[in-house]
Amino acid sequence: MELNRSFLLQLQILTKRMVLRVVRRPLAELPNIFISAFFLFVYDGALGDVFGGSVSGTPFDFANGNFVNFILPVSILSASLSGAASGIYLVEDIESGVFKRYQSMPISKWAIILAPMNVGAVKVLLQASLILLIGNIIGADPAVGAIGYLVVLSLAFIGGMGIAGYSVAAGVKSGSSQGAQAATFLFFPALFLAPTFVPREALKGWLQTAAAFNPTTYLIESMRSVLVEGWVIDVLVKGYLVGGIFAAITLFLAVTSARKATEKA
Repeated sequence: MELNRSFLLQLQILTKRMVLRVVRRPLAELPNIFISAFFLFVYDGALGDVFGGSVSGTPFDFANGNFVNFILPVSILSASLSGAASGIYLVEDIESGVFKRYQSMPISKWAIILAPMNVGAVKVLLQASLILLIGNIIGADPAVGAIGYLVVLSLAFIGGMGIAGYSVAAGVKSGSSQGAQAATFLFFPALFLAPTFVPREALKGWLQTAAAFNPTTYLIESMRSVLVEGWVIDVLVKGYLVGGIFAAITLFLAVTSARKATEKA
């Protein structure tokens, strides 16, 4: 019990320290918010009439009359890419010598890693909430009601944790901010190798294969299930399961990288 209290206290202190960094640099968050919101307006304006209206009655009539509901998860997961900045905070500690000082202190490696991941996931949650608000203003109407927004936010949080974990692992492994930022370049293409504009069954050839092995696919489909279709339990379970496994794997990679970095320090 004492160990648990000590770990939670360490995590609280380290997380607070990371939060203060974000608060001191609020303008750094604006580009990702702008891009995610811009995509939502462009997708809805440019594609809504095509996929949601003008070809109604064809196989592309997949939005059930509301294309905002269908495309909203894409902008939400675009906002989740803000979790990729998490590794940068830890890299700054490495470059400043703070990380090296950690090795002389009885600080849990899990707390060191979870602190930036928590901050990254919370950033994702806040940005996703803003995108949901914009989506609601321009016509989003979840098939399961307002509770659908909570489901979408919880899935965005899990996705954000996974991206943040990869960012931390890459940043610690490389010891550079460029390595941490590489997470964005990896997951941005993944967002478009998923059923972004059409359902997965409409994809052909290698695109369908790539989507099947892409964690983003299951997050998008589970979000869409509550926004467009209603309660589709098996789809939701897959979304939470795949997202959770993805986050757990990247957390393990991050902790392993931190341990090796500490040994070298």
